[in-house]
Amino acid sequence: MGLFDIIRGHRKPTRPNLDNLFALTTARATLEVNLALEPMIEAGVCFRPADMADFERTVDDLHHLLEVAGRRTSTGFRAHHDDMGFEWVILRDPDFEEIVTTSHMVNQTMEEQGYGSQLLCSVFGFHDSDGGAPIYLIYGHKRGTFYPFVPTGENRRDNTRELRLKTSLDGELPIEPELERWFPVWGIPLSAD
Repeated sequence: MGLFDIIRGHRKPTRPNLDNLFALTTARATLEVNLALEPMIEAGVCFRPADMADFERTVDDLHHLLEVAGRRTSTGFRAHHDDMGFEWVILRDPDFEEIVTTSHMVNQTMEEQGYGSQLLCSVFGFHDSDGGAPIYLIYGHKRGTFYPFVPTGENRRDNTRELRLKTSLDGELPIEPELERWFPVWGIPLSAD
């Protein structure tokens, strides 16, 4: 993008670095050892559906790809449509690294098929080793960064704990610096067991 593009107001959005998702595998040690958080066996990729036959074919192809990949690994998946009209691909595997890798594949496939703009976020759940309420690390696709989300009830969240998690993970993950972009994701359809 050149100077004249900037002056005219033409800006190409920067594409997020999907490889940032793999930072979760190295951050896992900090999450488990320092924060006593264990990964849940499910993660989800959320996207906005598009009312086009090509998009539906892409989602069907993605589901087929996940079925084939699941024969090679132990990663299962299910589709979920939430109350807000968004679609989810829920991944299930006791191996956290496989969940991260498969999540990357889902994001990359959507990007390669021209539907990266439909991707909203990828959500990874964790729970206290004593079985407490889940906390989530949300990868915002548009910015390529993570932020913690700690729901405490219906439309309530623990901002203090989120900020503590940010401080603990700052060197481990690319954390979203603008707190106003830490959007709540209510009704996350992940199962802890």
